[in-house]
Amino acid sequence: MFMSQNYAENKIREALKAAKGNPLKARKQIAKWCEQDQRLLKVLTAPHMTGILAHAVERVINKIARGEPPPPEESAIHRNDKEDVEFGKELLKNFAMGKPAMFAQESFSAPLKRKRASQSHIDAIHILAGKKKN
Repeated sequence: MFMSQNYAENKIREALKAAKGNPLKARKQIAKWCEQDQRLLKVLTAPHMTGILAHAVERVINKIARGEPPPPEESAIHRNDKEDVEFGKELLKNFAMGKPAMFAQESFSAPLKRKRASQSHIDAIHILAGKKKN
């Protein structure tokens, strides 16, 4: 186990060096490596495996207790790769045009223009700002 911990630490140091000390970028790099490197994934997750498994089992137990049916088998899930490709192309096109999609923030009503603050609101803000200076 000691050698494995050394392996993980060296990979983390490598990621931090590549990310110039930025922890967020280092974590993203390590996550990418874990997709290809099962040894690294296993070493990093081993100390947490009991908790991960307990959570997963408890989640399914709760679903069973609520009477939820089991999910469909993976082979029963229909995928339309052509639609996925078109969706991806549309996202990229909009992003390149400076109009990235804002998921879960779409509104199906007419777009609202930003209203100007009322004079009473502006006056209240000025009064509050003046009180803070005193």
